[in-house]
Amino acid sequence: MNGVGSRPSAEQLAAFRNRVRAHIAQHAPAIEAREGHRAPVDAAQEAQLRNWFAGLFDAGFVGADWPVEYGGRAEHHPLHDRVVSEEILRARAPRPVDQVNLAAHVLLHFGSQEQKQALLPPIRRSEHVWCQLLSEPDAGSDIAAVRTRAVQRIDGSWVIDGQKTWITDGHWADMGLALVRTDPTLSRHHGLSVFTVPLSAPGVEVRPIRTVGDAIEVNEVFMTGVVVDANSLIGEAGHGWSIIMAGLDFERFGIGGNVILLELLIDDVVTVARQALVDGAPALTHNDIRQAIAELAVEVEVAKSFIDDHVERLIIGADQPGDGSIAKLSFAETYHRVSAYGAELAAAAVDAGTDDVQQAKARLRECWLWSRAYTISGGSSEMMRNILAKRRLLLPSG
Repeated sequence: MNGVGSRPSAEQLAAFRNRVRAHIAQHAPAIEAREGHRAPVDAAQEAQLRNWFAGLFDAGFVGADWPVEYGGRAEHHPLHDRVVSEEILRARAPRPVDQVNLAAHVLLHFGSQEQKQALLPPIRRSEHVWCQLLSEPDAGSDIAAVRTRAVQRIDGSWVIDGQKTWITDGHWADMGLALVRTDPTLSRHHGLSVFTVPLSAPGVEVRPIRTVGDAIEVNEVFMTGVVVDANSLIGEAGHGWSIIMAGLDFERFGIGGNVILLELLIDDVVTVARQALVDGAPALTHNDIRQAIAELAVEVEVAKSFIDDHVERLIIGADQPGDGSIAKLSFAETYHRVSAYGAELAAAAVDAGTDDVQQAKARLRECWLWSRAYTISGGSSEMMRNILAKRRLLLPSG
């Protein structure tokens, strides 16, 4: 990654934000972002998304933190990434695939020169969409318990066998970043390695999982005798745990931009409450409803304040142990509470048939159905609390 450039002034950041907005207005596909419905539904939509993502790379709005020789910008600052994320979310435009970002940074930090030259350009052209082949049926948040194995052959190639599950975007991904066990005599964090796996390789079978929101976002991926060459190993064999953990750390800045989702949620709740009726009167005129929304709005502001502060500490390298877990918990749990109340209000309130209220109601239902995914993916809330107990409160294990 680039070193962090000088912090942009307020005027420079505003000018950058205007450029991002203009690009989105001109180039974003006519696909409204929907929570729990981020993957393309057909080939035409997939082509639109790939073209949109490639355009974001070309414009220097995505992948700007890469080294300049691989397409990054020398003047990049982490706040630029946050502006891009915020504006894409506010425009309800499709978000770049998170797993592509993780794979790119793993390659940049741990990949060989040959791997970087072969695999990074297709990412920028959006020819390669990546997924994370981490979780397994008995190794969800606890990915150190993975049992998928890779055995090296005499010619240096590896044979991978195992099952991965809850694989986001696996059904349209081209490549997978796989955490597998290469030394079965070791347990937990030891004996793990990371491989790049083409999803088109013989022996790879992807089985989509339809979500409660009637969408295909996650998948099961079975690997049976999948052969990958020696160059598919990232870093050294047995160092997989530290590589994947470092890769996941690269996602820490992302939650700063995603906090805009909380603002959008509250906006939709207020839209329903102002215009829809409960007992013949606007919902917001009822004291209990007004009080509930006010309390949720305060929760959103508290989450935003912590996450804003968290991002600032990350930028200057002053973050504390457990900060990332608190930010993840704040976002995920607040998102769930606000969307749950919003869905309940949407079901109870009677609207006058206006488009904005109907759209807000539909979004709140979808957000609620997807909200539990945020409390599980990227580390469940229970795991985040365990991390806090150990790293922040220094409580003993067991």
